[in-house]
Order: sequence, then structure tokens, then C-alpha cells
Amino acid sequence: MLTAIEWWGGVIFVLGAITYRLVMGALDKKEEGIDWYRWQMRSFFVLPALVLAGYFYPLEGTGLQYAYLGALGISLMLVAVMLVQEVTGEDGEDGLEAGAGTGEPSTAQADEPSPGWLMTLLGVVVLYSPVLTACGLGCTKAWPMVQGLL
Repeated sequence: MLTAIEWWGGVIFVLGAITYRLVMGALDKKEEGIDWYRWQMRSFFVLPALVLAGYFYPLEGTGLQYAYLGALGISLMLVAVMLVQEVTGEDGEDGLEAGAGTGEPSTAQADEPSPGWLMTLLGVVVLYSPVLTACGLGCTKAWPMVQGLL
């Protein structure tokens, strides 16, 4: 029988996989060069999944604790970067829209009203809630480890 936290952990994994599939399916495929935004998105979802998986295991060794803290630190850094990119509207594209760099507004931006930053942040928090939950649980597990390592 699964404990309550293991059951909810499974739900978080499933929701994270669904969110990952939705977000990655929405990205356009690029044929040339390395697509850094895709790799950043993959890391944004995979590292918190690793942190969530480590949450359910006792990390006895110092090396395991440092690895867990490293994965958590990188995950939190990626969460901060992604939140800034989502709120500011930068998605890794190099301004390939019509009118970019000419001082003229692009047709996509002129036709669509932009939601406020608060609504954008709320949408991002709801969309990425599995990742944020995994990082939050990781932080609760990491706090005693950080105190023990100091």
C-alpha cells in the first residue's frame, strides 16, 4: 500500500509528464543548429523530476546529499530563469517576427492585447505547478541536510 505522500508524488509525476508533453508539443521544431530553448525546457522538467524522486529516498551518504543539493540548486535556478522569460516574453527566439529590429511593432503583437504581468505570472504558476511543487518539496528535504552539512 502506498503512503499518502507516495501517492501524491505519483500524481505530481503524472501531471508533470502531461505538462511536459503540452509544453514541448507547443514548441516549433527547428531544423538547424542547437535549439537551446528546447534543451532548457527539457532540463526545466527533468531536474525537478529527479529532485522529486530523490525526495522519497533517504540520502545517507554525503555524496548523495551534495548531488541532491546540486540538482535542487540547478532546478531552482532554471525555475527562476523560466519565470523571468515567461513574464518578460522572451522565449529564446532571436526576434524573427515581422518588424523585429526595425522599430515597427510586429503584426502578432499589434493584433493581440497583452495580458498584465500578474496574469502572466499566475498562468505560469498554474502551468508549471508540478515543477514548483517538486522544487518546494525538495527545499523542505534539503533544509535539514544543509544544516547538517554546515
